[in-house]
Amino acid sequence: MLSLAILIFSAAALVRFGIGQWRAIWISAASQPLSGSLLSSTGLEADLLAGPDFNSLVTLYGDLCADTKSTASWLPEIRRYYRLIARLQDASKTVFPLVSAWAAREMTICSRYVAVTIDQHLAMDFDRRSAVPS
Repeated sequence: MLSLAILIFSAAALVRFGIGQWRAIWISAASQPLSGSLLSSTGLEADLLAGPDFNSLVTLYGDLCADTKSTASWLPEIRRYYRLIARLQDASKTVFPLVSAWAAREMTICSRYVAVTIDQHLAMDFDRRSAVPS
């Protein structure tokens, strides 16, 4: 019985660590500065980027990055996470305003991640095009 309890505790700790590591990776990516060229070409303002911008940014990513065969790392997971957090925010708006505020911050981080991913893709595309001799 004790062995089972230790196994369950260890598995729960491993899952919590995995989730924490995953969040740390994409939150650190989302904290990267956005380039001026992305901000000017898309009309975004880095300081005003919010959670509701997520769907339009994902659509923009699909439009700008359609030429690549692979998707952005973590983008499918971030989409699922965003939808889960959006539902949590909708459910907690009136009952738990602190949870709703936390969810809004998480949604903003998700939007920021997609914006940084678009910016990185555009920078790599520019570098690739400038490296090809004409």
